[in-house]
Amino acid sequence: MKKAAAQAKRVVKKIPKWSARGIPALIVAYLIVAILSYLTNPFAKYTVVRVPFQTTLQENGQLAVVREEALKLRTSRFFSIFATMKSGYHIVANAYGGTKRAPAETLQEIIRDIHTLRFDPNEPYLISGDHFSVLYIRSLGIFYATLLDPRTALDQQDWLNRQQIYLQTTVYALEVFRNAKALSTTIVPVGETSVSLMNIYSPPSDTLYSLLYALNTMRSSSNLLVTYPMNVSEKFPLSTVEAANTLLVEYREALLRHYLLYQNVIDPETGLIKKNILLSGTKDIAKRQSAFYDNVIFWRTEQLAQELGIVPEDELKLQTLKEKILATYWQPEMGCFVEDQSSEAISNKYYSSEWLIVLSTGFLDPLNGEERSYYEGCVRYIQDKKMDEPFGLKYHEQERPWRLYNTVRIAAPAYGSIAIWSNWGMEYAKLLILLYHSTGNVTYLEKAGQQITAYSENILKYGCYPEVYNDKGEMFANYLYKSVCQTGWVVTYEQAVLMLNSAKTNSMPAQR
Repeated sequence: MKKAAAQAKRVVKKIPKWSARGIPALIVAYLIVAILSYLTNPFAKYTVVRVPFQTTLQENGQLAVVREEALKLRTSRFFSIFATMKSGYHIVANAYGGTKRAPAETLQEIIRDIHTLRFDPNEPYLISGDHFSVLYIRSLGIFYATLLDPRTALDQQDWLNRQQIYLQTTVYALEVFRNAKALSTTIVPVGETSVSLMNIYSPPSDTLYSLLYALNTMRSSSNLLVTYPMNVSEKFPLSTVEAANTLLVEYREALLRHYLLYQNVIDPETGLIKKNILLSGTKDIAKRQSAFYDNVIFWRTEQLAQELGIVPEDELKLQTLKEKILATYWQPEMGCFVEDQSSEAISNKYYSSEWLIVLSTGFLDPLNGEERSYYEGCVRYIQDKKMDEPFGLKYHEQERPWRLYNTVRIAAPAYGSIAIWSNWGMEYAKLLILLYHSTGNVTYLEKAGQQITAYSENILKYGCYPEVYNDKGEMFANYLYKSVCQTGWVVTYEQAVLMLNSAKTNSMPAQR
């Protein structure tokens, strides 16, 4: 199939004739979508999709980007509809198939198998796995935020692979968005070198953040080392520094353009995200008005844009914004941050575990005596509501289906509510370790150990690292959705394990 779209159009024209012979048009349409979705899945065995960017290791130990193919951005209605149908098809199809257990049986070998599968530099970009075969840009800054932690490398080849696929993913996204009018949550391959943009329900709050985060992290490991301190030495140096600096120069104009467009989400009167718009973040299945997550992401995006020289430095602006976010969202009565600024959320004191974004972004420092109380309050809330049982971490204690988009409300209402998310579970465990360092309270360390032990047991139980579990602690699955099994998010678990072991055997990092 040289041109997937051209073939699709030719096949669609034949549907009425086939239907007249007794084959329902719906079944024919489904088969067409299934075939084209498979062929345009970069991770399928018989894909037609080409890898546009690869990397090569130079003599100086730095990676250089090799441009193999030119990406074509398709913006027609046909491609937009196909991109949406294709994404939906993969999700449903995975509920009846999907990746099985890793071949290995031991804990460390299962982890190595996952690394081999997910961090293959011969693939075009990073994915969580299975049905998430399209590129979610937020993975760079959220779910794979710790991928370039040099302390967690399995060996030199693993470290090189991780840097290559992370760099290639970043270039892929930057190149697409250079030619796009606006950012999107998702980039969808629709042909050999063609892609279409798709928003999962709403425009993104965290795509620009993730692009800037990726560039910043490829330039230096310092933020990761400071955010997640442990007495473990760096195993290997970064090989992405030169490439990241080159990309920053090459795509600065496009990044500035998208930064200026991003300012349109801000209410000039409050200085916070507007309440009359909907944005898509990690909890993209829910409708929120000026979510706490989105505002923290906005703050960090501003900070990164300044650090990278895209806009002038303005420390006063950052400090004012931070104070405003804390004053607006902190609820002393509940002892944590309210989920968003809707009247419903405020009156009912709605909680959401994505508040933990304050850790990875550095918005609040648990080793800072003045800011530690925010973390301690939220941890008490989590434990009082038993959201870390049988292990963490559930989004919240009740489903709230009326706040979900209809598709998710029908298909998997628990997915973004009472389900247990491994990403937030490991951020929670790492926070507990840092609170132990900050307070000396061994209860925090013991609780972190229980959380990490539960995840270790699950890796052995399922032969993989599941994306999400149901509220009973079993891998999430229903008739329309099944958790990714071998997700590369396991790197966050590996980081948590190192932090735990370091805390048990070494002296505590100094408070800041």
